[in-house]
Amino acid sequence: MKSRIAYILPSIVIVALVAAYALVPSRFDGGLHAERTIPVDSTKKGAQIDLKEDTYDFRDIEQGTKAEHNFIIGNSGTDTLVIMGTHPSCGCTAAVIEGNSRIAPGRTVQLRVTFDANNKPEGPIIKSVTITSNSKDRSDAQVRIQGRVVKSKLAHKVTMHLDGLFQGDCASCHVTKGKGELGARLYEADCAICHGTKADAKPGAELASEAMMKHTPKQWKSIIENGIPNTGMPAFHTKNKGPLGDEEIASLVEYMGAFKKEAERNNMLKSLSPSSSSGANSGTATMSHDIIPAHGGAQATPASKK
Repeated sequence: MKSRIAYILPSIVIVALVAAYALVPSRFDGGLHAERTIPVDSTKKGAQIDLKEDTYDFRDIEQGTKAEHNFIIGNSGTDTLVIMGTHPSCGCTAAVIEGNSRIAPGRTVQLRVTFDANNKPEGPIIKSVTITSNSKDRSDAQVRIQGRVVKSKLAHKVTMHLDGLFQGDCASCHVTKGKGELGARLYEADCAICHGTKADAKPGAELASEAMMKHTPKQWKSIIENGIPNTGMPAFHTKNKGPLGDEEIASLVEYMGAFKKEAERNNMLKSLSPSSSSGANSGTATMSHDIIPAHGGAQATPASKK
């Protein structure tokens, strides 16, 4: 008899401990997959979306990083709340429901909102996410994130042409995004990160500028391959420890050449029709990467890597 009790007693203790643990609120109840309860208003028939907060301020967001916040979405109604979609205001913001998109009365889920500050200029940001649901009162509820993009503590200086630019942490911006790309897409990945407008805090001249357009294809090729000494323009050719080979550099030169021809054409049309405000458009500022053929003759639409 005593031997049986000795075997059964540990099992009873374990069951009791598990039951007690289940009844005690977890210290991590704010975790990623935590499910909380909220009061149900029985006077409000149907599903009712309930947001614990609808605005979050990240304050400072460092360039090249991702800022993330979890919003709590609850159902204070009497019927199941169905989240049919989340719609960020722009491509740099993502929103994902963590858990079941069908929320029972009194239950909650988390909406994970992420802002990508990669290649973003310094300054304030305000982004929103519209939550579409079957909520009786608010079928299109909205949450908002805000903050200020600040310069990265790891931002490179004018010595970026030195060895190391295409290695380590720097490679994630200056190498990885351009792998496998040619022409316009390669320019967007490897060149547009530095070449752009001063308003976007880009250190290099934008493609449509006179400083860029004055060069010949041969000069472009030499600059891309070997860089410009004592400046922020690095050497991109593999022979100089860069990430690009002959084919990739040739595709950039071809793309830039086509861009220049289109700019010259627009300027010519403008001179022929000075009073026209449409059709010919005005100067190189109207140039679009979308219409320029990439290396090999295929049409290329620039896009950031997913």
